[in-house]
Amino acid sequence: MSKKTLLIGTMILTGASFITRILGFIFRIFLSHTMGAEGMGLYQLIFPIYMLAWAVSSAGVSLVVSKKVAEYNARGFHDDAIKIMKSAIVLSLVICIPISLFLFIFHEPIAIYFVHAADTSLSIQLLGTCLPFMATSCCIRGYFQGRQEMSVPAIAQVIEQVARMIIIYLVAGMMVPYGLEYACAAAMLGLCGGEFASCGFAIFMFFRARNKIKCTKPSIITYNSAINTIFYLSLPITANRFLTSALQSVENILIPMQLEKFGLSSSDALSVFGMYSGMAMPLLLFPSMLTGSLSVALIPSISDAKARSNNAELQRTVASSVQLSAIIGIGAGGLFFTLGDEIAMLVYNMSEVGHLLKLLALICPFFYLQGILNGVLNGLGLQKTTFQGNILGSVACIVLIIVGVPKSGLVGFTLALLAQAGIATCYHLYHALDSISLPINVLSWIMKPAIAISIGSIAIRYIYNSLLSGMVGAKVATVIAIALLGLFYITFLFAFKCITKEDIKAFL
Repeated sequence: MSKKTLLIGTMILTGASFITRILGFIFRIFLSHTMGAEGMGLYQLIFPIYMLAWAVSSAGVSLVVSKKVAEYNARGFHDDAIKIMKSAIVLSLVICIPISLFLFIFHEPIAIYFVHAADTSLSIQLLGTCLPFMATSCCIRGYFQGRQEMSVPAIAQVIEQVARMIIIYLVAGMMVPYGLEYACAAAMLGLCGGEFASCGFAIFMFFRARNKIKCTKPSIITYNSAINTIFYLSLPITANRFLTSALQSVENILIPMQLEKFGLSSSDALSVFGMYSGMAMPLLLFPSMLTGSLSVALIPSISDAKARSNNAELQRTVASSVQLSAIIGIGAGGLFFTLGDEIAMLVYNMSEVGHLLKLLALICPFFYLQGILNGVLNGLGLQKTTFQGNILGSVACIVLIIVGVPKSGLVGFTLALLAQAGIATCYHLYHALDSISLPINVLSWIMKPAIAISIGSIAIRYIYNSLLSGMVGAKVATVIAIALLGLFYITFLFAFKCITKEDIKAFL
């Protein structure tokens, strides 16, 4: 795959991600005003179940589809690429339909004994109805990603978010007055509606594209061999995602429980969890739309380069991706540490969220780099390494949550997250670079961006306090400060030659 193709695919996904993130923020602001922090916390407690179901039925399968479709298309076996996708859908449905039935039937015991929140019962039951549509959509998106037709998964993302917002807007007024259980169920209805709409669009686009594909080479695989291939290749990825999601589920369930041991009431603990997972984290990860899109585009790109034994292209692709994620992650961390309070007031009008943003800002570089490294390692076929690093990080996080949160509250929780992200990221980075004999560039990847954002942050804090806060309103001042900090950061990156004119020309 050419560098231009990778960049185009990344930009398409980034554009879609930007739109969905903006819509998502509007959605979350509406939810926070409608449900409150406690309702947001309750809604976020259901996501571990959603992620577990996705991990088992779709996560590994969709990645394998993307990788194998890229390989078969590169060799001209378009019919086999379609067989891979169809086989993946069958395999995903065989796995997820029993899970759907289990959630639909046993929603009450799951809510009481697993989630430890009886008010999530109805939402869990609703979740069971949308999993087959989610699995089908993931497989078809993986097919188009493997073909480098990023516009289809990009538009599907936007459609999913728009449908979710429309449904929650229509049903919230009817359900929220009945209490937290029904408010949470209204949000889940929106999530399910988004999955239905996305799946319908993906199916339509596949049949439309299928009529235009000319299969010039005879098929070399059968459906049985395709299913076997997908199963065995996806097994380590699925195990990785499942165990990682399971450990993250334990983390999410433990957080409110351990905060209660710190001295918070049950309601306050759930509210803090809601502010963290439903408000602060989406803000922290908002700039990751670029790195997340690049991570998805990297898998077929690296698989293609590896299939051609082009180590020089592998090194260039990985080095550029790591540097980009480091620049964005370090910049995001500086932004939220410097203007966390102001951003929280701008978006949610809640100063408590700002305190969380400043505490969690240090974790941004690790979060962003970890996403890129997952794409690199999956493209290289090193899923086992991803699995090992994620497990090490999650186990460390759980131990620190149990030990540190009852003693130190949010500070202990922040240290737990930092340990998790730091351990996993460093482990993945070492093995990714070692596998392609690429040395780490500490100066360009870490030191120069860190100095650039530090200088920019000091300057913008002074400008905000001495000029902006007295000249215009708080919200306008915050927007100006964010723009100025971004301008300062980019200027210093150019000055330190982290970004050059050649990079911009190559990108264009």
